[in-house]
Amino acid sequence: MTGSLNRPYKKHFAHFVNLSLLVLAIVVLYWQVFFLGQTIIDVNTLNNQLPWGYGVSEIENYPYNRRDPTDMYITREYFIVAAYRDGELPLWNPYTMCGHPIYADGVTRIFSPSLLFYSFLDLPLGYSVARLVELMLGAIFLYLFLIIIGVSPRGALFGALVFELSAHSLFHLTGLGWWGGLMWLPLIFLFVDRAITRNSYTQAIFAGVCLAAQWYFAYMPNQIYYAGAIVLYYTVFGLRVKNLLTPKPLAVTQIFGMLAVTVAVGLLLSATQWLPVMELLGYSNRKIVPTENSYIYLPPWYLLTLVFPNLFGTAYDAKMINLFTALNVSHDHSLYLGIAALLPLGFLFYSVRQKRRDKNNSLVEDAKANPAAQDEAIHHQRRRFFILLFLLALLVMMAAPLYVRITRFVPVLQTIRVIVRAGVLFIFAAAVLAGFGMEQLLAARKESLQRFAHYVKRFLIVSLALVGIGILFSYGLKLAGWLSASADYVPGSGWQAYAKSVLTALASQFAPLQSTILVPLLFLLVAYLLLHFWVAGKLTQKTFSAVLVIFLLGDLYWNSRQYDKTHDAARVFPQTAITEKLRSLPPGRVLITPSGIETNRRTSTQAEKVIAPPNTLLAYQIPTVTGKDQLFPKSYREFCSLIEPQSRLSHVVFETSVSPYLDLLNARYVITNEVAPPPPESELILQSEGVALYENPKASPRAFFAAEEINSASEPALAILKNPDFDVRTTAVIEGGQARQISHSVLTASAKIIVDKRNQVMIETENAADGLLVLSDTHYPGWQATIDGNPVEILRANHTMRAVRVPAGRHVVLFTFAPKVFRVAGIISLASALILLMALIILHRRQEAQIL
Repeated sequence: MTGSLNRPYKKHFAHFVNLSLLVLAIVVLYWQVFFLGQTIIDVNTLNNQLPWGYGVSEIENYPYNRRDPTDMYITREYFIVAAYRDGELPLWNPYTMCGHPIYADGVTRIFSPSLLFYSFLDLPLGYSVARLVELMLGAIFLYLFLIIIGVSPRGALFGALVFELSAHSLFHLTGLGWWGGLMWLPLIFLFVDRAITRNSYTQAIFAGVCLAAQWYFAYMPNQIYYAGAIVLYYTVFGLRVKNLLTPKPLAVTQIFGMLAVTVAVGLLLSATQWLPVMELLGYSNRKIVPTENSYIYLPPWYLLTLVFPNLFGTAYDAKMINLFTALNVSHDHSLYLGIAALLPLGFLFYSVRQKRRDKNNSLVEDAKANPAAQDEAIHHQRRRFFILLFLLALLVMMAAPLYVRITRFVPVLQTIRVIVRAGVLFIFAAAVLAGFGMEQLLAARKESLQRFAHYVKRFLIVSLALVGIGILFSYGLKLAGWLSASADYVPGSGWQAYAKSVLTALASQFAPLQSTILVPLLFLLVAYLLLHFWVAGKLTQKTFSAVLVIFLLGDLYWNSRQYDKTHDAARVFPQTAITEKLRSLPPGRVLITPSGIETNRRTSTQAEKVIAPPNTLLAYQIPTVTGKDQLFPKSYREFCSLIEPQSRLSHVVFETSVSPYLDLLNARYVITNEVAPPPPESELILQSEGVALYENPKASPRAFFAAEEINSASEPALAILKNPDFDVRTTAVIEGGQARQISHSVLTASAKIIVDKRNQVMIETENAADGLLVLSDTHYPGWQATIDGNPVEILRANHTMRAVRVPAGRHVVLFTFAPKVFRVAGIISLASALILLMALIILHRRQEAQIL
């Protein structure tokens, strides 16, 4: 009796220990963050950028910088935090590209609860803690998913550790909000599973709530994979088990009804996240996020990284990036789950393969004849589904060259240009299978284990043979003199030069043999010996499982040494002489030139360093005419194409510093490398930290009265602006309104910006006659204007700017960004939340009534 009473306590204690271990694993790995206040934001990304990298003459020890986080994603966090601290909603970003609706770009998460960390932590530390907490929660949620569907605590712990510490997880920790969305996938699947197995619309609603939460925490480009996984689980798993559910089988209409409920609830509750994106897509420079012809995928030979994680370079190895980008190959991806994880994962595949077809076909009959077999039959179908998801994710990533060209013509599928994002499904399925496999491995019969150990031995011998061949082949190429003298050889033209570069880089790991090859081989040997000793009876089951978990931790910690870099938080966008000077100068936008987008990827000397890549000045709230965003109004890009071609759909950058169109955009200040020639007719303000700051005396004010008007009804505005006889400094091209004759007295009119906020601009004007006030900010739906409190129409001027007609006299013109789509989305989300709450209360009362 006492033993039976103690059993639940032992089980609860086991869960407590396992969950504590999942948290402790991250705390130990990133102890510098939690105890020293360091940050996981890679400050080395700023080393080859001025003014931050001025003190670093060469960057030999850091050949490649991961520029996306510090160029775009982390700077958004600075913007959002500053807006909330100023008491504003971060809807409109006035600091890049003359303004754009940043809340609608599908990447900026203005309502993410993770932002709460910034209420008591500074941004570099808050960003780090938020990402690490998301990673921990993802592991905890996966553990709960596995436990609730019937996996043992040891199996659940094993799967959660794989989910938490795999190469994919740690590499995608710092940027893109990857884990903000991925952490919800286990809970989504948990409630979908319960909805199917319990025939419960309540559980389907909970799945939709978790789906909506994923929208708020994550970013849009991964949504297609999460949605696809939900549809697959309802259809594939649901249809497989519908006849196994006793006493009442599940109807097909019920499966698709619950699927509809989950998707509808997720979309309705997250309307504030995706409805503004849909609006921006209609006005953007691309109809759907990435539509470029190029793509990044995972080639089949990357399967080798399951055993040798760094075969194609370490996480941020520039050599491999330069070699493989020519083939549009993923340069930042490793499938490494840990050698220790391959044992249970391999045994699961082995055991499924050994299942007899007649046994699979008799699952329904067995479940009907013996209700006790029902749970095992359903559990078997779960395993089969996750094997399907695992293989499907690999297929999606590896077969991209066969289908990605076609997806350009399917609007929703255009988002899969970066195919490696399907890795979220791969790592989720792999972790679940590792948990299943661990459970089956520990429960297997001795005969099965002996046969499996024989296959593991074969795999070890084949791996040793392949490494031996690689050593002989590499030394043979060296002796033949065919390899390049330098491992940093950059490919020339032609396949022979390319092949020579690839073989040089790969051979450097085999001749001589590097630890990146030797250590995984040793791990393989240890895994085989563990299995062998257990099968031989020299280890108990409990000892074997404990040692395997410890082995997995050590294995993944060994690989994580390349991902657990932490840095001094004070070096993340610190104040510099240049940024301080820019903030102290009279208002005016900044032009950064040249853009140096390509040189930002490689090492550079002091003279070649990049000047503040697009968006980096956003952290300082310094307005620029350049920028980078997945979605922004295409009218601005088209206008900037008058200055020079804008070939990148997500960038606006300039190589030139002289243009009347730049003057019109209020490009009052120009910063460039101190060794670069000064812009013509410019005045030097400051030279410091490798940067020269100039003032452009010809820049137009941000708000001004136009001297003349032209209506674009008969000719497109861009065509008029492009005409060499057109004077952009004195004439405004109006769209959507009737051009009027302007009195010469407007030449003496004045316009002064007296309030300049993110979502509001107030201008004090004085003019002797009626005039057209032009504000060189980007025109976009949602902006409203008043003159002395009375609403007026906003006209589009010069293809991309805002303008209003101002009567004679002294007035106050107020521009306010209050997008209708945001209000509508907010009402939809709030109303849906209230309706769902009432529906859940009603469903709960009905269930209580049925019980009574």
